[in-house]
Amino acid sequence: MKLRVAAWKQSAWSPSGTRIQRVVLTLLLAALLPSAAARAQTDAKNDDPNSGLGRHDMLLLLPNGPLHVRVYVGNAGKSLEGLRQEYLDRLVTTLDTDMDGQVSREETANHPLFNTTRRFQGNKFLSSLRNKRPFSQKELELAVDRAAGQLVTYRQNNSLAEQDLSVFNVLDENQTGLIERAEMRLAASRIAQRDSDFDQCVTFDEFLSEAPEVMAGVVVNTIDQEPPGSVHAELLRDAAEPILPARLVRRYDRDRDAHLTAQELGWSDQQMQTLDRDANGRLSVQELSGIAAARPDLTLRVDLSDNSGNALQVVDHHSDANLTAQQDLVRLGRDAMTLSVAYRYRDPLAEAKSNASAAFNAIDIDANGYLDRDEIVEHQRFERYLFDAMDKDGDDRVFANEMMDYVGEYTEPASTTCQVTLLDTGNGFFQMLDRNADGRISIRELRGCEQVLQETAGDQPEINPSAMATSYRIEIKRGGVSLFGRVDRPTADTPTALIAPPSGPMWFQRMDRNGDGDLTWDEFLGPREIFHQLDLDQDDLIDRTEASNADKLAG
Repeated sequence: MKLRVAAWKQSAWSPSGTRIQRVVLTLLLAALLPSAAARAQTDAKNDDPNSGLGRHDMLLLLPNGPLHVRVYVGNAGKSLEGLRQEYLDRLVTTLDTDMDGQVSREETANHPLFNTTRRFQGNKFLSSLRNKRPFSQKELELAVDRAAGQLVTYRQNNSLAEQDLSVFNVLDENQTGLIERAEMRLAASRIAQRDSDFDQCVTFDEFLSEAPEVMAGVVVNTIDQEPPGSVHAELLRDAAEPILPARLVRRYDRDRDAHLTAQELGWSDQQMQTLDRDANGRLSVQELSGIAAARPDLTLRVDLSDNSGNALQVVDHHSDANLTAQQDLVRLGRDAMTLSVAYRYRDPLAEAKSNASAAFNAIDIDANGYLDRDEIVEHQRFERYLFDAMDKDGDDRVFANEMMDYVGEYTEPASTTCQVTLLDTGNGFFQMLDRNADGRISIRELRGCEQVLQETAGDQPEINPSAMATSYRIEIKRGGVSLFGRVDRPTADTPTALIAPPSGPMWFQRMDRNGDGDLTWDEFLGPREIFHQLDLDQDDLIDRTEASNADKLAG
């Protein structure tokens, strides 16, 4: 396979000269200009020989100075760059059906990454206008980028800051703008009243006076939209961004001398010395270009294939920051800011197929097991070219297996990407009460509401939102893409419930219908005396540990 891929790469070059010259030029460029993936992997190995993951540095541009977060990202122990190259190699092997070392236009005609329409394939005039040249490596890479996005994409959602006021309004019963001690005692009961679906958990959207509207019957195709990599966060920036140094100077240079001091950056002298090459106590744009090499405030490692609850691990952090960590969640408190970094497991293939299955069942109104042109007439984007692309046998019918095959091929590149989303959560009242950051306030967390609020108030008689720290949340998960719905973009107005992966004995998992990690008496299917025997701490909840202990005793 390596020989075939190498042959294809050489044949894709088209400078003037003989074939031997082109081969020599290719070898020289390969030796002198190593790929970005190779450089990234080399940097990661030099920085942390035991990680084997790609290093990605990001800066959170806070009002009083940037916060540097370094994340080693990988999937099953491999870097994203390595996984993307492995996928490209497999793609070349799959597409090169005549095994001539080249990927022709005809060989890509039925592949989802390249297929835009089959309707006009028999038109001789249009066929004569098509490019006959084989695909180059760059064109293949662009096709994958269009479907899956860049290796790491940075997104931002600012809507939660305003919506967090809905949580505050529920807590502030007398509407004085303050949460008083009496209101803290009533907080649990007032929040429990918002449980509109009676699942014994309160999600963020249940605090809203009006539920977010969902447009029914809309089929969205991401190929028609901007590629995922074009959507960037304003406050969370990639440290390798070429214009980042100028952006930092423009944002933090208060005395307008085109340089940044430790005071302007909110940095320590030690952080400054790493970049201050001329030792003048100020950083120029040129010196700031090496900011990725500075010691980060927080260093993490995440494996995107891990759903055990231990995928996110802390490698290092500054001692002056208040840090707490639990399963796939890290909370960092510094000055007037709190930052939560959470990992969410995501299977892009399963997600896309579930999404496609729901779309198929919704469109197949006669439930005959296939889609015809009459059924897709109201779905313009589907009608435009998806139907023809999925109908590989040309029988004017799209069966479920044809759709799933198409979706699977289109979604495969998504496993090589990572999505980092910054959520501005305002004062973070919901995050304050949602201690395990699963997007829901459970019964166990309801019981601790008063204590949490009192700890927040400290020695003050009430909680004043204006005196609270600004709250941010960074969510890290594997990238995804779907032909039917924007699962790859943070367009939802409310945070999704990040239900923890199932754990504990199988009987416990099946009884835990709301997935909050605790069994109430309503969920327990056995006799009440058995429930009380298993509930060792007599808190009327059976947790995973108590369930596991019961299994050990029974064994």
